[in-house]
Amino acid sequence: MFLTSKVTPEKLENWLKQGKSADVVFERLHLHAVGRRLFNEPQFNAWVQYADELSVKIPGMSAISTLTRQYGDEVLFRMIETAKKSSDTESLATKLETQQMQHWLRSRKDPDEVFHLFEVDNLWGNILKKTEFTAWSKYVDNLNTNYPEEPMWMYATLSKRYDDEVLFKMIKEAKLVEEYKTIAIKLEDEWFQVGLQRRKIPYKALIDLGLGKSRNTLVGQLMDEKSLANIWVKYLQAFNMRYPDQKTTTIQSLTNSFGDVDVTTMLHTAKMDIWTRNLASQLEVAQVKMWLDSGKTTDDVFKLLKLDKQAISFQNKVLLNTWISYINAFIKENPNKKITLFSALEIRFKDRQLNEILNVAKKFPGMESIATKIQTVNIQPLFARNESPRHVFTLLGLNDEGDHILSSPLFQTWMKYVEDFNKLNPKKQESWFDPLRIEYEYGGTRIVEMALQNPSTVQIGKKVEREWLNFWLDREKLPKDVFNFLELDKAGEKALTDRKFNAWIKYLDLFNERFPGSKTTMIDGLRASNNDLVLLRMFDTAKTDPSTEKVVAYLENELVHKWLVEKVPPTLLYNKVGHIKSSGEMIERYIKKLAATEHPN
Repeated sequence: MFLTSKVTPEKLENWLKQGKSADVVFERLHLHAVGRRLFNEPQFNAWVQYADELSVKIPGMSAISTLTRQYGDEVLFRMIETAKKSSDTESLATKLETQQMQHWLRSRKDPDEVFHLFEVDNLWGNILKKTEFTAWSKYVDNLNTNYPEEPMWMYATLSKRYDDEVLFKMIKEAKLVEEYKTIAIKLEDEWFQVGLQRRKIPYKALIDLGLGKSRNTLVGQLMDEKSLANIWVKYLQAFNMRYPDQKTTTIQSLTNSFGDVDVTTMLHTAKMDIWTRNLASQLEVAQVKMWLDSGKTTDDVFKLLKLDKQAISFQNKVLLNTWISYINAFIKENPNKKITLFSALEIRFKDRQLNEILNVAKKFPGMESIATKIQTVNIQPLFARNESPRHVFTLLGLNDEGDHILSSPLFQTWMKYVEDFNKLNPKKQESWFDPLRIEYEYGGTRIVEMALQNPSTVQIGKKVEREWLNFWLDREKLPKDVFNFLELDKAGEKALTDRKFNAWIKYLDLFNERFPGSKTTMIDGLRASNNDLVLLRMFDTAKTDPSTEKVVAYLENELVHKWLVEKVPPTLLYNKVGHIKSSGEMIERYIKKLAATEHPN
């Protein structure tokens, strides 16, 4: 449809003088009837020019106002986007796009609606890197520039569509690219501002950030300045500064998020790692202080840690140790309650549970004396029942004494009980070694090593080691397996200088003597767990120790003999072990012997 003779430029000029509204002229030009083909109509350009000139005379009567009434924001926005793609209409569309944006700013159009219009919510991947997001963020910036008294937050819109965990993943990624770094930092700052404005409690922020999903590594994350957990710590600090009446701590937030049991377990796990040990220890101290400051009794903490759910024995020793640690702190704060508290423990708990408590309490200087006294008094009636030493071992809680059990006075007392029991019950003889072996099967070598380091327990350490060797021998364990049982496979190149290597040699001799049909040589036993490269490194290390020089010389000869039997190509040996210091002489010796066997005189 083109301008007719009835609507000439002169006519438009006349309407302009009369102040005829853009809406009326829009209909007079029949533009309302063309639908979304509007930009293809020649008279549309004339109408836009008319509306622009009219708006100079009468502000408010703009082209974009009329078009918005005709089509609505979304349809008009799509029409403009389509028109921008054609060279014929691009210029006009761009002009109207600017006017539409200004119109939205004047009317303070909700950023949520503009977000939808820009179809940012339909984008895949990191939206912070998309041009649509950049355009939308610019709109929010302009809105805040025009109306600084009531700022709008990008985060407020984004948080309706993405949780904090997802948002911060996008922020972290965007901060790595210079082009998007500024907007990413701004969004991160908005997260702080909105959270503080809404008084979001730190523990709620922690959960929203998804940090609860990685609780086993959370302590480590708290130490990483680039981690999400570190951002949370900064939020907690900012929250405390802004709302001192609601001040909280890291340990309180962790407890509110995960509960006392999980936090205790989490801190114990973190203490196993040297990197997180110090912080975990500090948080443990803070945990005890938190309970003390809140007026928790020892029974309150007992229940918080759900130890009241564990009958007969405290299966979770981590929780038990934490509770005893709290008892120690409680007594320091209330020294006059020590006797009453321990008397209550003695009445409430019996046998195994009581001993488990006392065994831990004895490790604290302030409780050692009273715990030992109570245990001594209660052991005598237990022994008088003439129960099986194996059962008494458990009732005394000796299975939890750890690597230092052989130096424990309680263990020595139990050993005496085994002796007395066997005298009183000649037909029910029991081994003192069996309970120890069963409970410390995977730590047998460690308890021996610990005992041998203490002059007062050297004899019992040697005695236990002999029993282990006899036990393995009775079960016909192969020397290669005993090599691993003694953890010599973990010693690497230091295996030959390890004290336990002599124990293994002793076992090897005993095994070969008892089972001649399964006789094993020393070199075969070593090669079963180590390749030749590792063996040569062992030899080099052992040569520096005078006590192992002879055994090294013997093993080198044995290894050369093995190569002869296997007829290993010299080139292969050079490739595999040629870089080892001692290999040159051995390989040369091997080559000479190999030549002698191939070309005898």
